[in-house]
Amino acid sequence: MDIFLNTKLSQINQDDFNFLIKNGARSSKLLNFDFESIIYFKWGLLKETLPELFARNDFEQLFFLMLKDRGQNPFFIEVQNIEPNKAMSFILWMIDEMKSINELENQYLRSDPDIKLLQAGINELDKFGLNNTLDNLAKGNILDYDKIRQLPYNVVFDKQYLEVTKGRIEKKLAKQK
Repeated sequence: MDIFLNTKLSQINQDDFNFLIKNGARSSKLLNFDFESIIYFKWGLLKETLPELFARNDFEQLFFLMLKDRGQNPFFIEVQNIEPNKAMSFILWMIDEMKSINELENQYLRSDPDIKLLQAGINELDKFGLNNTLDNLAKGNILDYDKIRQLPYNVVFDKQYLEVTKGRIEKKLAKQK
């Protein structure tokens, strides 16, 4: 009976995993493909699917979808047979990439809401998570959600940054009047 990647990775205990996070080698390569950066993934894969599969430790499915997203067409059995040390180096690289994206978003996409918006209860929208972001990008048209999910993350990020920048300019203009 073959033991596949998810089973092998699940045998790593928490102490060993913590050690690997601090000291393990990182690699952006998987099955001879260099991902370079996860910012080029489709928005939906990066923001919805990746965190879900990562949380479930379903690295076989995650790697398969990531490779397909970048135009690769591996057989699933190839993904299942990735050597655990190569998979672990790739996982560590992904963790670093996700941290970098969170830092970028915190630095460039966060803005303090206007006091009037706070008083009106804008924080209530937080419970909608990514759907709030999708709704803003789709300008309220639910039929466009899937179109946005298919866009590259870096394109969506740039659009969000543009909107945040416009909002700051509009606030400054309003104060000058």
